[in-house]
Amino acid sequence: MNIEHRTSNFELRTGAKTGAVIVAGGAGKRMEGIDKLFISFDGKPLLALTLEAFQGYPGIDVIVLVAGGAVRKRFEEEIRDRYELSKLAAVVEGGEERQDSVYNGLLAFPEPPDLVLIHDGDRPFIAPSVITAVLAGAGEGGAIAAVPVRDTLKWVDREECIVKTLDREVIWQAQTPQGFPFRLILAAHEKARKEGWEVTDDASMMEQMGHRVRVVKGGYDNIKITTPEDIVVAEAIYRRRKDVKE
Repeated sequence: MNIEHRTSNFELRTGAKTGAVIVAGGAGKRMEGIDKLFISFDGKPLLALTLEAFQGYPGIDVIVLVAGGAVRKRFEEEIRDRYELSKLAAVVEGGEERQDSVYNGLLAFPEPPDLVLIHDGDRPFIAPSVITAVLAGAGEGGAIAAVPVRDTLKWVDREECIVKTLDREVIWQAQTPQGFPFRLILAAHEKARKEGWEVTDDASMMEQMGHRVRVVKGGYDNIKITTPEDIVVAEAIYRRRKDVKE
């Protein structure tokens, strides 16, 4: 595995341009009919929270939103003109798979940025400090946010018997944002398309390209809204964060 965890010494060079691709094209098959991207938090849609996190971060210059047709329609009706999204340069159609959606987003920048962050639209509680850490580590082969696993993990065979207990000290749960030099991640996506790679995240592509991808500490609040049960957790996180601000 080519992922390493260590404190990054990289600094984003002065004048470098940074873009963000927000991927909101998923079908949400496990949400039991709930349109998760438009769940309301004090009247604000979840997707708006995610976009505002990057809009409000000083080091992000331009944002591209990737969304399916139904999401795009609701975005135009409920979000675009109601929230300050001056950095939003394009809203483009998602693809069949997540990696197709990311590729569409990469191609949509008016000008290629130096670095690009790729983030799930259904992770609304990303902290500025995590964005900073990913950007700081992304300058060579890339960096991803991740957290150490908390539970004991078992490797289980097809007969549902334990093969071995894994060392959780070296196992981290990947999150987003994941950040990369733009030219490298675009090249990785183009090779993946040419050779038919199927991956679950962008760091996997960079690993297959032979790049060393750094891991920086994410946050346990940085959850991905995937099931109805996650909504309860998300509401608790939102209330706690709101109380801290007040």
